[in-house]
Amino acid sequence: MNQLTRGWFRTRGQALVETLLALPILLLLVLGLIGLGQILLANYTVTQAARAAAHQAAIAGGGSAGETVARTTAQQVIAAGVGMEPEQAQIAVTCAAPCRRYAPITVTVRYQGEFWAPLPPLFTAFEVRAEAVRAAERDQH
Repeated sequence: MNQLTRGWFRTRGQALVETLLALPILLLLVLGLIGLGQILLANYTVTQAARAAAHQAAIAGGGSAGETVARTTAQQVIAAGVGMEPEQAQIAVTCAAPCRRYAPITVTVRYQGEFWAPLPPLFTAFEVRAEAVRAAERDQH
């Protein structure tokens, strides 16, 4: 084996080792960006769900009718979100009793999801939370 051939093998082996050292870092970075995007998307969807649910509860006037409408609305918005399951959401609707016109109605939505590309020792699940407050537009029935 001459000097030129031996140098070629050494250079090729060095490139392989450098690639193997850099590949896990690159993979971790890509999976982290996918997870960050998923969290941002879920946060946007949960915020929209809370806002829409509070709006519908305010129109219904609070009480059990407003709570039912708010839960249904929030679940529909979450179901429309990319990769989100309405069953993983917890929805709470509160209004000071008795819920009268102009009383604040608060809708809190908590969503617990699993990452599309989990990193088992570090990240497997996430939770996002949003809250919206609207004034009741009529007295409770």
